Amino acid sequence: MNSISKLKGRFQKVNLIEYSGTDPLKLEKTDQTHRVFTNYHVTGLNKLGEKEPVELEFIVMKGSNTAISTEEPIQLEHKQKHSQHISLHIEEEALLMWNNQEIILNPDSNFTQQIKVSLEGDGEFLWAEITHLSKKQDFFYSSLMEIWVDEECVAFDPLTFSSTNDLIHHHGMIEDFEYTASIWYIAEKFPFDEWDVQQRLSQAKHHRAGMTDLDGKGLLIRWLSKDIKLLRQEVEDVMTFFDQKITEVRKWRV
Repeated sequence: MNSISKLKGRFQKVNLIEYSGTDPLKLEKTDQTHRVFTNYHVTGLNKLGEKEPVELEFIVMKGSNTAISTEEPIQLEHKQKHSQHISLHIEEEALLMWNNQEIILNPDSNFTQQIKVSLEGDGEFLWAEITHLSKKQDFFYSSLMEIWVDEECVAFDPLTFSSTNDLIHHHGMIEDFEYTASIWYIAEKFPFDEWDVQQRLSQAKHHRAGMTDLDGKGLLIRWLSKDIKLLRQEVEDVMTFFDQKITEVRKWRV
C-alpha cells in the first residue's frame, strides 16, 4: 500500500504554529505583503509521484486572516494518479482564502480530491480552482466540496468530469469545453452586492459562467470555457474584487 503524505498547520494571526509535514510537502510563508492576509505556499505536490493519498489539514484560529495557494499548478503526468484529502477548520472572526489552485490533467491521468470545510459562527471561506480537462483524451477528475457552518451543511457538491463517462461526455455537461473553474465564498454577511459579482461574469463566445446563491450563506460561481486566458483573467478579476471588499471590512479588525 502506498504511504500517506501529510501536511498540517495551525494559524494564529500572522504566525504558523504546530506545523508538521511529510517530505517533500512543505508550507512556507511568502514574502508577499497584504493589508490583511498572511500568505503561505504549499509546495511539493508535484514531487509525490504515486504516493497517495495526500492529507492536508489546516486550522485558522480566531481573528486570523490566512491566504494559502499552491506554489505551482498541480500537473499530472501521463497515466499518473493523484488523490488528496483537504480538511479546513475556520474559527470565529477568521478567514481562509485558498487562492487559485490550478489542476492540469494529461492523457490517462486520474485526479480525486475531497475537501471538508467547517466554519464557526462568522468565519469566512474563499476558494478558487481552475481545471484543465486534457482535451477529452482519457482522464478522470472527481472533487467533493463539503462545507459546514456550525451544525448546518451549507454545501455538499460532488463534481466529476470523465472522458469515459458517455452521459457526461455526450449530453451537455461539459460538451467540448476544455477548462472549468469554481469559486466558493462562504460568509455570514456579504461585503458587496451580488449584482456587482454578476457583472464580472462574461458570456463571451466559447465561455460560460453562472452564479448560485447558497441560501444567503454563500456563493458558488462556476465556469466552462475553451479560452484559458479569458478564464484565468475572469477568475482573477472576481478574486481581486472579493479581496478588495473583504479587506475594506477586515482591515479594522487587524
